[in-house]
Amino acid sequence: MRTLRVPVVLGCFWLMASAQAEVPVARQAETFPLARVRLLDGPFKHAQEVNRRYLLAHDVDRLLAPFRIEAGLPSPKPKYPNWESMGLSGHSAGHYLTALAQEVATGGGAEWQRRLDALVAGLAECQQAGGDGYVGGIPRGRTLWNDIAAGRHNFQSFSLNGAWVPWYNEHKLFAGLRDAWLLASSTQARDVLVRLADWCDTLLARLTDEQMQAMLGTEHGGMNEVLADVYAITGDAKYLRLAQRFSHRAILDPLLRHEDRLTGLHANTQIPKVIGFARVAELGGDASWRDAARFFWTRVSGPRGVAFGGNSEREHFNPTEDFSALLESREGPESCNTYNMLRLTEALFRAEPAARYADYYERALYNHILASQHPGHGGYVYFTPIRPRHYRVYSQPEVCFWCCVGTGMENHGKYGAFIYGRSADNDALFVNLFVASELDWTERGVRVRQETAFPDAERTSLVVSTAKPQRFAVRVRHPGWCERPVVTVNGQTFQALTAPASYLEIEREWRDGDRVEIALPMRTTLERLPDGLDYAAVLHGPIVLAARTGTDGLEGLVANDGRMGHIAPGPYLPLDRAPMLVGDETKLVAAIRPVPGRALAFTAADVIKPQEFGSLELVPFFRVHDARYMLYWRTVSAEKYPEVVAALEASERARLALEARTLDFVAPGEQQSEVEHGFAGEATRSGTLHGRRSREATGGWFAYKLNVPAVTGSVATGLELIVTYDGGERGRSFDLLVNDRIIATVELKGEQRDRFVDVTYAVPADLAATGPLTVKFAAKEKNRTASIYGVRLVKVE
Repeated sequence: MRTLRVPVVLGCFWLMASAQAEVPVARQAETFPLARVRLLDGPFKHAQEVNRRYLLAHDVDRLLAPFRIEAGLPSPKPKYPNWESMGLSGHSAGHYLTALAQEVATGGGAEWQRRLDALVAGLAECQQAGGDGYVGGIPRGRTLWNDIAAGRHNFQSFSLNGAWVPWYNEHKLFAGLRDAWLLASSTQARDVLVRLADWCDTLLARLTDEQMQAMLGTEHGGMNEVLADVYAITGDAKYLRLAQRFSHRAILDPLLRHEDRLTGLHANTQIPKVIGFARVAELGGDASWRDAARFFWTRVSGPRGVAFGGNSEREHFNPTEDFSALLESREGPESCNTYNMLRLTEALFRAEPAARYADYYERALYNHILASQHPGHGGYVYFTPIRPRHYRVYSQPEVCFWCCVGTGMENHGKYGAFIYGRSADNDALFVNLFVASELDWTERGVRVRQETAFPDAERTSLVVSTAKPQRFAVRVRHPGWCERPVVTVNGQTFQALTAPASYLEIEREWRDGDRVEIALPMRTTLERLPDGLDYAAVLHGPIVLAARTGTDGLEGLVANDGRMGHIAPGPYLPLDRAPMLVGDETKLVAAIRPVPGRALAFTAADVIKPQEFGSLELVPFFRVHDARYMLYWRTVSAEKYPEVVAALEASERARLALEARTLDFVAPGEQQSEVEHGFAGEATRSGTLHGRRSREATGGWFAYKLNVPAVTGSVATGLELIVTYDGGERGRSFDLLVNDRIIATVELKGEQRDRFVDVTYAVPADLAATGPLTVKFAAKEKNRTASIYGVRLVKVE
């Protein structure tokens, strides 16, 4: 039987915190529960409906299989493939549980409740079988956790004692159970959650603070946030203390000092931690943690972000002064990052309802989250390359189970989460987003219907329904992209002197049927990359425009169950042949003209070169699918255009020639690449230099398995390894081995400072013919290997 949710669960329990020196962050605003907001016809409602079909394709028993296997229970169906069978078993179930809870909350129907109840009951059965509160799908999880509790630790960036990010995995289950309680009122989910939190508390009780912090060097999702939420749910302060212990000081402390030390760090590892910092501050922890979270948000949404709200390259924060690697890469910003940045934005808005948060939220929601779902089959996108004329890859249900599939399940069911907010005193309504929807403001007995075709139409309307006249304020966002909205109330012009990125307040006695009309004139702008490169995105208002450039070479467009199927593997197209915006920079915007009779469609034939691309149309990026595209354009004057093309041609010829010779490549120190290549090692650690990740070993070794694809002639022509070093390193002595045979003994002398150096090594022909190659770097006794920044297997040129 369903029970009513206690309304103060997440809002007021911080008032019950035990006495301490810290002062919690008081909420200034609340967003409305999903159950109070109903989407009306428009792109977001369509996305929600498409997502429902995707979710219904999944089988609860297959999602439960990892948990049943680890609990020693029979499973009627096997585990899913892909990441669910590659060491991250069980992570998808937590996301799916949240997605189900969202559908229950928004009135999706009985099937969602049935599935949620079945999934929670299955988890409860597995927990009961274990007997100590633990439930998880992590392979050999019992052995792992027993070793952790006993102090037998081997902590790496993405593994604990050899297990792939187990706390990250477990966090998804915590969050799913939390949402099943808060959104769908599942008391059984609440019980499983609290027992799981108790197990966690007991497990870690004997770890010292130093051991805890060492463990937190491994990706662990938002464990601090969910444990703080358990405190909010139960009122038991031990969970808040555990959340504080689960907060990674190596990230927190620089942020407290307003220091940006993010370059080179795995981006989506850090964002959930920061959400937790804000949550702990909100619930009774140190208020300065919220300030640290705000500083992080400001940096990542600003100088570390791109036009559509995403961030990072190859999953890592790139240097703020150099976006060139991101521009050239097939592994652009990750959807998971933006999912978490929006959750952080929601948390910061509660403490400080500023329009800049809503401006960012809108930008990221339309241009990244909405764009990350295929509008037909519903597949989710992992990486969104900004490289000119590359493309995105989509998941398919029952086959693909990446992290961005998990967050994708949630993204398209929570579009109502931030459209509206209310002040803490319940005297003001915030209209944050211009989305067709209807709000039930239960506390006031008011309903607000927002009628709009935004962004196709530059206006929105609010219609108020109330049983009796009552006075309150409506605060409509004056977007940062709009010079001056035009507002009327019941046909009368409403005068307000507001600046962009603020709220326009209408305070009056509202009566049933009152109508507010807001005109939101949009203009076209160019937005450069934050480092000042001569590449710019085209926006109309908050909408990023893109152009389809062709459908050739869309390899792997719908991904298979391969470990790295989420990366668009098709060939790079040369940057020197990509369309550019050519002309006087001050006049480029004026040359981007609307197509008569079509909403949000533009041409720029007078300034696009080469001429073969002159007929390209620019449309909202969220409407561009199954195609190569232009998102960022090189901007150049007509005088410099020939010179720029010639320079690009030379550099692209060498780059693409190397790409064509490459059979396999490892990016040391990067999670996905190392897992894909069977990383193993002893006494090894990762590092960062100039935004590039690396790996080294001190008195130990590390190794990768590189594949030799069945490419005609590759063995006959010979193979080589290209290893990238820091040219300034000296005093390093180590052996380079292939399949346990030493092919080189390396002594670094540091003769090429301030540059990365590629060194080529021939692979013996008999080894090249044996298939997969294990490449090993082994330090000499009492010495260290070099810091290795890249390992590339190529055909001999």
